[in-house]
Amino acid sequence: MKRVDYDICAAVVSDLSFDARVWKEVRSLTRAGYDVRLIGCGYELPRPQRSSVDGVDVLEISLGSRAGAVSVVRRARTLLRLWLEIVRTHARVYHAHNIHVGPAAWIASRVRGRALVYDAHELYGESSATGLLSRISAHVASMVERFMVRRSDFVITTNASRAKLLQQRHGRPSIVVLANVPERCDHVAPLDPGYPRDSPVILYQGGIYARTRAFRQTIAALAMLDDAELVILGFGRENDLALIRLWAAEEGVERRVHLLPPRPFDELVRTAAAATVGIVPILTLDSRTWTGDTNKLFEYLMAGLPVAASDIPEIRRVITVGDPPPGELFDATSPASIAEAVERILKNPQKYAERRKVARALALAEHNWDAQESRLLEVYSSLLDGSDHEPVDADCRNPSLAYDEDES
Repeated sequence: MKRVDYDICAAVVSDLSFDARVWKEVRSLTRAGYDVRLIGCGYELPRPQRSSVDGVDVLEISLGSRAGAVSVVRRARTLLRLWLEIVRTHARVYHAHNIHVGPAAWIASRVRGRALVYDAHELYGESSATGLLSRISAHVASMVERFMVRRSDFVITTNASRAKLLQQRHGRPSIVVLANVPERCDHVAPLDPGYPRDSPVILYQGGIYARTRAFRQTIAALAMLDDAELVILGFGRENDLALIRLWAAEEGVERRVHLLPPRPFDELVRTAAAATVGIVPILTLDSRTWTGDTNKLFEYLMAGLPVAASDIPEIRRVITVGDPPPGELFDATSPASIAEAVERILKNPQKYAERRKVARALALAEHNWDAQESRLLEVYSSLLDGSDHEPVDADCRNPSLAYDEDES
C-alpha cells in the first residue's frame, strides 16, 4: 500500500459525533488547505471505520456499546488501537487532544522529527474521589500533563484561567487560548426536539454526569418554581439517568423533568434557541471545574438564550457584561440560589427580551469561532511555514497568538 503523508494528524479519545471543538479545529485547518487526518472514536462500530468528512480523512475506533458501561479492558484495547494508528500515521504535525493520546503523539513526533501540539480541553491531576485507585490515576494524569505541556511545540487550552494554571504548574512561558465557542450563525432557526408546551423551558444540554453537575440542586430548585419545565438533552449512562429520575421523584417533579436524547453538535444552537432559559450548573469540585466555562454557555449565547449559570470566574466574565446582562449567576450548591437566578430572568418580559438581544449581540461580536480560527491558523503557519498548501477562504487577521502571564 502506498504511504500517505499528512500535514496534520489530530487525535482524541472521544466520540467524534459529539466533539464540536475537535471538528471546528480540523475543519478550519482543512479549509486553510492542510491535509488532515483525524483519529478518534465512535460507539456501535463493528470495526474501525474510515471515511472522508468535509475533506478530513477520518478514522474511528470502536468504543463498544453506548448503552452499557465500558470495561477497563475495552478502554485499554481502544486506547492501544488509537496509539498504534497515531504512530503509524506519517504527518508533519501531531495534534494531541487531551492527555490520553499524548504519549503516542509524542512518540510519533520524535521518531519522525516532527512538531507536536498539545490541546488541553481539560486540566488533570486532581480528583474529588478519595479511593486509592482514583488518587493513583490522578497522579499519573498529572505526570502525563506535565510531560506534554513541557515537551510540545505549542500548547493550547480553552481559556485564560486554565492557561495561567498550566503555566504555574508546569513552567510554560506562553500558552495559546482557543475558546470553546461555536461557529458564527448569522441566522438561527429554532429547532424544537420535543420540548413541553405552554411553560418556560429550562434547558441543559451536554454530557449528563449526575455527580459532577448540580443536577440534584437544579431539580430541587425546579420544585421552587411554580411554572417551569426542566429539559436535560444529552448523552448519559444509565446509572446517571437513574439518579436524575430518582431525584425528580424525591422532589415530586418527575412530570416536569424531561430527558431527551443527544442531538448532533451542529444542531445545538438551534435547539437552544427554542428554549426559554439555558442553565450551566457546574459544581466546583477542583481547579478543573473552577477554571471551566463549557461550550454550552456559548451555544446558549449564540442562540440568543438568557443563561442561569454557576458563579465561577470564566462564566462571570462572560455573562455579567451588558445592560441588562445576558444571564444571572447562582451558587450551584444552593437550590434556592438557582431558583432565584431563574426567576430573575423570567419575571420581567421586557427585560427578558432585552437579555436575548444582548446574548445574541455578544455572541456575534466576540464569542464565535472566527477569531479562534485565525489564532489556530497562526499556530500552524508558524509550524508549517513554507509549505505548498493553498489556503481555502482562510481569514487570518493576526490576533494576539498566546496568553502570556506577564501581560495578564
